[in-house]
Amino acid sequence: MSVAPGRKRDKRPRLRRRLVCLVCLLLPLFCAWPASAEPPIRVFFQSDEVGKPPHGWVSKSKDPGQVYSVQVEGGEKFLRAVAQDVSVHLGYEKRWPLGEYPILQWQWRAMLFPTHSDERKKAGGDSVLGLYVVFGHWPFFNSIKYIWSDTLPVGESFNSPFSSKARIVVLRSGRALTGTWVAERRDVLSDYRRFFDDRATPVATGIGVLTDSDNTHSRAIGDYADIESLAPSATGIPGP
Repeated sequence: MSVAPGRKRDKRPRLRRRLVCLVCLLLPLFCAWPASAEPPIRVFFQSDEVGKPPHGWVSKSKDPGQVYSVQVEGGEKFLRAVAQDVSVHLGYEKRWPLGEYPILQWQWRAMLFPTHSDERKKAGGDSVLGLYVVFGHWPFFNSIKYIWSDTLPVGESFNSPFSSKARIVVLRSGRALTGTWVAERRDVLSDYRRFFDDRATPVATGIGVLTDSDNTHSRAIGDYADIESLAPSATGIPGP
């Protein structure tokens, strides 16, 4: 190898060769294991113990087991919520990029509705089923809450009476499908941009569920299962 006049020969060729070899060794690993190989949210409760709250979920309540427990029917496990004049949030912290996985799908089943509910008002703000998507961290966060309402019409959306940072969307209404599993699929990124007037592509930081009955001083029972985030290509929905 020739050396240009006036320049010294590189004294570190061995180090450079080693670095090149190291990159060549690691590159196939990165290519074979992409960061987004699987959906970031995949909750099926199959590995959880029946009769107890699901593993990895947290609550500010000292005893989330007073409301939430994993149950099984026909070999399939699900999360059951039984709320007796109480409100207990249960959350699952998991970051995922909405630009890659904007679609959230899940199943839920309404079993017993709280009485005299009206989620637009604090006094009636109870739902048999509610699923949250959270953006950001406390105290700077927004959320979208999808509910199955007893009284409000499907498609209605409004700010939560308890927080201007939470948007509530009615996906199901009424008792006609009581006791029936219903599948839902929602483009969370489109909802975020519409409800918060923000064209950004945020990172979702978790999901949560809430079956409550404290404001109506009644009783509510609802079930949740198979919560999963998906890329548009997996659903046939055009990308953002």
